[in-house]
Amino acid sequence: MATEPQKQVDEVPQEGPGPENRSILSYLNPFYGSVRTSELLLFTKYFASLTRAGIAVLRSLSTLSRQMKTYRFRKIIWDSKTEVEGGSPLHMCFRKYDDVFGMLYCNLIRVGEESGRLVLVLDRLSALLDRRIHVRRKVIGAMTYPAIITFVAALVVIFLLTFVIPQFSKLFEQFNQQLPWLTVKVIEVSNFLTNNFLTILATFLAIGLLIYQVNQTKPGKRFFDYWKLKVPLFGGLTQKYTIALYARNLATLFESGINIITAMNISNEAVENVIIQKSLEDVVHEVEGGIPIAKALSKAQIMPELSVQMIEVGEESGNLDEMLTRVAEFYEDEINFLIDQITAMVEPAFIVVIGVITGIIVLAMYLPIFRMAKVVTGGR
Repeated sequence: MATEPQKQVDEVPQEGPGPENRSILSYLNPFYGSVRTSELLLFTKYFASLTRAGIAVLRSLSTLSRQMKTYRFRKIIWDSKTEVEGGSPLHMCFRKYDDVFGMLYCNLIRVGEESGRLVLVLDRLSALLDRRIHVRRKVIGAMTYPAIITFVAALVVIFLLTFVIPQFSKLFEQFNQQLPWLTVKVIEVSNFLTNNFLTILATFLAIGLLIYQVNQTKPGKRFFDYWKLKVPLFGGLTQKYTIALYARNLATLFESGINIITAMNISNEAVENVIIQKSLEDVVHEVEGGIPIAKALSKAQIMPELSVQMIEVGEESGNLDEMLTRVAEFYEDEINFLIDQITAMVEPAFIVVIGVITGIIVLAMYLPIFRMAKVVTGGR
């Protein structure tokens, strides 16, 4: 009996990512279809593993297009596979989806394709993305913690003012006694909040929407990015995170063989804060004019003197990529220190604030009760 011929390793299945099963609620999600960095990291690690195992790029892309979680990402990978099958370079296919891969990712893939070291490049990208996610989660966690405490504190105060205080207010009306000044003011705040709760909620939602819309404009983003850097503690955290990301991206690009000017321009595009991005663009112009990188960074005043000196040593010794990596590690250590400081300072501060507000409300409610008790016992 004739045996069925064995499939070749490079044979690519022809089925696509399949139809999208989208829920009705997903249409209300403004972030639906966006590809998270963690999913891009997963794709990069799988891609590196398959390529290292000797599996062709087409078959790897075909396999990965069915493994990713986000439908849009699955379709992007499948469409890229189809274009590569037609003769297009992989980095050019990825460049069409700049919001997913970014210029840095595409340029490193180009280096890997042209040098024949795609596995090495994918490993570097995996390490870069992994480090970026790790640092970003720490920064977001440090900024989210105070927001959660503020939200919980606000809920406690709102509950007291809208549910507890009105009960005491009805009790005091029955005694028909003159109330202390503090009690009167707390009851007035409670009445205002209870009678205008929906209006206040709508106002806050409108302000939030307005801030979001303004932030989408260039002047608005510049305004908010400027003040993000001025907030005590959090401004320093934002700046250190941005510079750490920039230094690590620049080190990875330079290590991969991309010339320093191109690497700086690509790294600048990954910077989210437009104020720091503008300063780094000025640094590129200075370097293009023949000024050393360290001197240009020193003039821009976006790094401390120690980091600039490390970069200067790297330029003089020819180990710029290594020194940039050390600068990134230095900033990441600073980020960890700042996060510990924020955690140590914010928690006691919020406990004191919540205690003071709750204490004022409790005191305001019990002052009339103490006065009534004196009247009942015959005291003055």
